[in-house]
Amino acid sequence: MRLAGVTGAVIVAALLAWLAGPLFAEPLFDRYQRWAPRTITNPRVHVVRIDNDSLKRVGPWPWPRAYFTQMTQRLNQAGASVVAFDVLFAENDPSDPTRFIKVFPELSEATRKEITALPAPDEDFGRALWEAPTVVARAGVRQRSLESNALNARGTAALTISARFDRSLPGASSFDLALANVAPIEFNAHGQGLINGEPDRDGVTRRMILAANVGGRPMPGFALEIVRVAEHADDIGVGVVAGRLTALVAGSYRVPVDPEGRARLYFGRMLDDDESAAADVIDPKKSLAYLKGKIVIVGPTSIGLGDIRTTPLGETEFGVRIHAQAVDALLSGAWLSRPRWALPAEWTLGALLALFACLVFPRLRGRAVAVVPLVVAAIVVASSWGAFVLWRLLLDPTRPLLIGGGAALAVAATAFIQTGHNARAMREATLAREGEMKGARDIQRAMLPDARSVATLDPRLDIAALIEPAQLIGGDLYDAFALDDGRIVFLVGDVTGKGTPAALFMAVTKALAHSLLGAADAPPLNEIVGELNCELAIDSVVEVTMLCGILDPATGRIELVNAGHENPWIVRADGSAVEHVMEGGLPLCTVPDYAYPLEILTLAPGEGLVVITDGVREAQDDKGGFFGSDRTHAVLAGWTGSAQGLTKRLASAVREFEAGTPATDDLTVMALRYRGPVAVLSSRD
Repeated sequence: MRLAGVTGAVIVAALLAWLAGPLFAEPLFDRYQRWAPRTITNPRVHVVRIDNDSLKRVGPWPWPRAYFTQMTQRLNQAGASVVAFDVLFAENDPSDPTRFIKVFPELSEATRKEITALPAPDEDFGRALWEAPTVVARAGVRQRSLESNALNARGTAALTISARFDRSLPGASSFDLALANVAPIEFNAHGQGLINGEPDRDGVTRRMILAANVGGRPMPGFALEIVRVAEHADDIGVGVVAGRLTALVAGSYRVPVDPEGRARLYFGRMLDDDESAAADVIDPKKSLAYLKGKIVIVGPTSIGLGDIRTTPLGETEFGVRIHAQAVDALLSGAWLSRPRWALPAEWTLGALLALFACLVFPRLRGRAVAVVPLVVAAIVVASSWGAFVLWRLLLDPTRPLLIGGGAALAVAATAFIQTGHNARAMREATLAREGEMKGARDIQRAMLPDARSVATLDPRLDIAALIEPAQLIGGDLYDAFALDDGRIVFLVGDVTGKGTPAALFMAVTKALAHSLLGAADAPPLNEIVGELNCELAIDSVVEVTMLCGILDPATGRIELVNAGHENPWIVRADGSAVEHVMEGGLPLCTVPDYAYPLEILTLAPGEGLVVITDGVREAQDDKGGFFGSDRTHAVLAGWTGSAQGLTKRLASAVREFEAGTPATDDLTVMALRYRGPVAVLSSRD
């Protein structure tokens, strides 16, 4: 049975680890990055942002190509190692002079010739790109997408691809077309890179495409192409193992990639000094000496222009900054790697944990049942964290924990079933006696009013009662019912002794008290209690303490008789609690003709009365200490909730104080709050 259960659980856990493992692993890896983000100091990459301030100073978007020409020339003069544009120039410059001629056909022929002789802005920009080490962006698109119908969405036959790959890209991400720049810009740039950065299913961008197939031809990603141009390399090396893409090489830099040609970024936070406003770069009065030797990436950081992505750091970031981090990570080797052996290692560890659960878990006892699995889980997670911090490796701890945890749960479940099977014989041996005791308990409980009938006696009152016998059956009792004139009778009693004899006498006492108190033309309450005392005293060998009261909901007036019982507690409307000391009398069955005094108490609206048995204050802990009046007062003080909530809270406080010590006496609590003379809707209304 254990073998079948464990095998089934391991299979289910393995399926869960296979299907849902990444759903748990990715957020955990994101958490690792938030705990230890990459430290970026003195990077070779600088961002020129086209931000809101630049748009105000230079002019609205789109900018004329002349500004980009000027920007490229100034950056080249400053000695930038690469100038890359994270901007698609897919349409001709709107300020092209030929467009002006088309808009104004009434121009004279001389004016037309003069305008036509002006240099084309796209050609000027192209010349500036040729004179500087530059990279432009392009975006891969798939057939039937909106972008595939856009201007300059071309197949590879019409594209300039400056980079050469030493071999094909098997299994890499694939696009049908590429959204490219206008011809003078495409042709004159020293490199062209894909800016695609598709997020994962949860919308988080974790990976960047470093190479992909466009129309069947390999094409570099934006970051890889920038590094290739910076390294003055013509070729890009491709690492393939067992027909799967594993790495890409540009110059002296090698980066591990997944089979789709993507690399996982290790995100950090770049310094403010690593960025400049585009307006400052265009301004001839500004010095750009600080950009000498830097890789400069120009891109939008205005909400209306730039693509905004969510990173594992839980932040929203502009695409140009993510590309800058990708280039910096490539140059510093700060990529996150998930090696080929990671998945087999995780499944192997899961199998070992399952074997450990089968062999060791059944032998654990006591606290070790909870401590050992927690320690094992902590070691697995800590190992994953250490691999991330020390070697930037992504090892998924959730997959082995799911498999091992499934086995552990199965072992625990089968052990529980086996233990229950072994205990069945013992239960059957005592079944007859327990059946009799349960029957007596059921009879006893049936004699007590149910909680709903008590709670709905009168909408002007909130009443609840609770009994917890020290044994299966006990000798405490309570009752609450309405008289014909609308007054409410309530009583709480305690029969000396425990077990069946006390329970039987409790039943007799409760039945007789209900009969006498509910009779028509009944005498005053103290006389009724005296008559009850005389009846019970006949041939009685036990004593009964009882607190009995009759409450008038119209006024809050309560008639009370205390026959040797615990004093009640009054909880004021402001939450203060005080023990109401009564004159009282002897317990029932002590002196047959004893005259009990009648005592009067009036509750104001919002005040409550709490009646308990000695099982509350005389409850003991394992050191012999008593619960006492101070703890009772601490629980009752501040009572603002329902009567039922108070009874449960007091009982819970007693059991918590006992801390597992067997109860020495039955525990009964009755709570009553007077809402006021004006009727309110009850729950049944």
